[in-house]
Amino acid sequence: MAALPSTSSSADLRVNRRWPRWGWRLLLFLLLWLGASWLWSSYWTAAPGQGAIATDGSFDIPISIRVHEHWALNLDFHPGSLGDEEFKRRIAPWKQATPDTGAVTLQWRLLANDGQQLAAGTSLFHRVDSWSSHTVSCTQPLLSIPPGRYRLAGQVIAPPPVVTGMDMAVVIRVTNGKAWNSWQLDLAWWSGLLNLLLVLPLAILLLLAMLAHTLWRRRGRPH
Repeated sequence: MAALPSTSSSADLRVNRRWPRWGWRLLLFLLLWLGASWLWSSYWTAAPGQGAIATDGSFDIPISIRVHEHWALNLDFHPGSLGDEEFKRRIAPWKQATPDTGAVTLQWRLLANDGQQLAAGTSLFHRVDSWSSHTVSCTQPLLSIPPGRYRLAGQVIAPPPVVTGMDMAVVIRVTNGKAWNSWQLDLAWWSGLLNLLLVLPLAILLLLAMLAHTLWRRRGRPH
């Protein structure tokens, strides 16, 4: 009489067949989560408005405020036609805000879509608040702006010679990059941290495990 297959062997076979199916489903779910959280973060953390300043110092850019937050007016400087070393040399005094630092005067107006002026001001930028290899930024906090669509228009008044050759841009950003009032930005930050520490490593490990399992099964099949 032929021996019947053991119960344990049948169970192992069922688990072996189900594992790839559930593994790929879990991997698909993790990838969908990563994509959805990236879209969420990209939408809510994007700068509400940004635009280059023309050669005559004027600017007029659309603003789209999506959440109640503390916003700041940022004046960004880029190397433009300057070399990297010349750019670093010129902005060095701004980092220490020494007395001989030339201030940049910016007159601005916040307008509703119908052209009505909602706010206006004159900002003096005489020190750098943040910088990277190709961008330095001066920051001026703004009053609370309710969600809506606006325009930010203005003029750079008599820019100092130190900015000659640089490209300038106006950007609206959150005042504090790590403390928000809105749950949308809180969720974007926490989901990004979760993705970095857990979801992305788990997705990579699961993908490697599934590929290894697939190769192992192919090698085990008779030729």
